[in-house]
This record gives sequence, C-alpha cells and structure tokens, in this order.
Amino acid sequence: MDFTYLQHFHFLRPYWFLAFVAFIIILKLFAQRDDTLAMWRNVMSTSILKSLTVEGNNKNLLSPQKLSLVLSIPLCIVLMGPTWQQQPSPFSENNAPLIIALDVSETMEQSDVQPNRLLRAKQKVLQLLELRGDTKTALIAYAGSAHIVMPITNDREMIRHFLDVLTPNLMPKEGKVPEAALPLAKGLFASSQVPGTLLIIGDGATSNTSKQFEQFFNQQPHQLIVWAIGKPEEELNNDSDNVIAMQLPQLQALADSGGGRLVTMSHDQQDIDQVNRYIEHNLVIVEDESRPWHDSGYPLVFVMAFIFLFWFRKGWTLQW
Repeated sequence: MDFTYLQHFHFLRPYWFLAFVAFIIILKLFAQRDDTLAMWRNVMSTSILKSLTVEGNNKNLLSPQKLSLVLSIPLCIVLMGPTWQQQPSPFSENNAPLIIALDVSETMEQSDVQPNRLLRAKQKVLQLLELRGDTKTALIAYAGSAHIVMPITNDREMIRHFLDVLTPNLMPKEGKVPEAALPLAKGLFASSQVPGTLLIIGDGATSNTSKQFEQFFNQQPHQLIVWAIGKPEEELNNDSDNVIAMQLPQLQALADSGGGRLVTMSHDQQDIDQVNRYIEHNLVIVEDESRPWHDSGYPLVFVMAFIFLFWFRKGWTLQW
C-alpha cells in the first residue's frame, strides 16, 4: 500500500470537530437523565443504595446511545472533509523538470547485478521514461567529473540514443563525484519556473558528497531522489570477493542530507513505480492553486447508513 499521499493529509472543514464535542455532551446529558438513582445518591451511601436496588442489564451493545456514539465518529469525519490529494485538471500540464544524474564510473561495470550495474541502471531509466512519457527530462553523466549529456527535452527518444552509448571510457576523469552534477543541475533548473526533481542513480558516495548536497538543497526548492544500483555487502555471495559492494549507508546519508528519499533497486517494476510516484508527488502544474482538493469522506456515508438501519428496530426509539 502506498502511504506517500498521506503527507498531504488534512481536513477541508476542521471546525466541524466541534460537532463531535456536541455529540459527547448530548449523550452525557441523556445518560444523566436516564439515571433514576441520581437523586438517591445524594442522601444514601453507595453500599446501602446497592443493597436496596436490583441491577438491570446495561451491557447491551446495541443500545441507541452507544450506537449514537459510534455513529458520531464517521459523521464528524465526513463533515470535516478528509483529503490528501487534489482533483485532476484537464487543462494541467507537467512543467516540473526531471534531471537524471547517472553514475558512469568504473564500479558501475561490476556484475553483481546482471548484466552489470550500468546496463541495469540504463534499463531502469528507459523503463522510467516509458512510464513518464514525453515530459521534461534532462540527463547528466558523472564520474570524476560531470557533463550534460542531454539538456531538458520532451523527447525521450533523444535521451534513449545518448543513454545507450554512455560508458566509463567516455568520461574524461576517473572517480566518483556525484556533487559535480550539482552546478549543472542548478543551471538546468534555472530555465524552469517550478521546482523539479534531481534523480541520482549510482552505487556510492562520500562524506564530502553529503555536505555538498546538504548545502545545495538548503538553498534550492527541488526534490532529491537517490536510486541505489547494486548489492550491499551483506547480499554479496562468497564468490564475489572481487566485487566492490554498493555503499548503501553512504547513499542513505546522501539522501538524508538533501532531505530526499532513497530507493533501492529491485528485480521487478516496484522500484520504478516508487520513483515515479515520488516524482509525481513533487509536480507543480499550471493553475495548481485553482485545483480543488478531493473530499475523500464520502465512502463513510455507507457506514453511517448501515448504522442508521438499527433505528428501524421495533421499540428502538422508545429506549431514548
């Protein structure tokens, strides 16, 4: 189950919470009215009153007062208008850019992930582009230095052509410096009027990387997603002694430093869908402020209707 939408959870009409308080007060007044021994408690001790009275059966779960309390909960929730997503607009368009920064260093050629990390990352990127369609996307390749492979474009086929030829041999400087992509991403984001997403795809980072990303995202409104490609040390087999494990703690620290999210590679579509959801939740679209929030409390009306059926029982209203 996807709980990402819950970060936007709020009530459209929170002032209706006062109705729940009114329900509690009314039910309490009914309980006091039905207490036939209330006047005797002022003149008799509890032990004597208990000896002089015969207790009835007050443990009926289907009493009107108890079900009224149960009914008040969904009723007040419906009145308060719970919501966590906006209604789609047919006139909206995606103006939020996605900048993909792909690690093309030598460690990405290791084969702990078949056929190797780099080729698997390329496959994941192509699947993500296929899922997103022709939306604003840019591609950066980094190793010891970073370079813009494709500026922001709506043509995913152009990105596909340049993505296929990326290898460590094309990079002019060896190493692994993800922070080198930040100035390039800043320049690409500058052409957009709305916040976008920086997607880092790689197998490692350094402590200096986290510091640079923290400074960058403290000053920028954009979203950071770190897509970890490879296997961590605990998942490597004994025959993989020559394989450098994916640096999962460093990548997690990188995501945390930029206030972003970490997604680990999976063998199915799950990680791709998760990355796409994070990107979609960060989208800023035209006329965003004009889109109303979707009132999600209406399904509780059926719960309320079911509880109301008890009021058709014979003699039910006489118990009030």
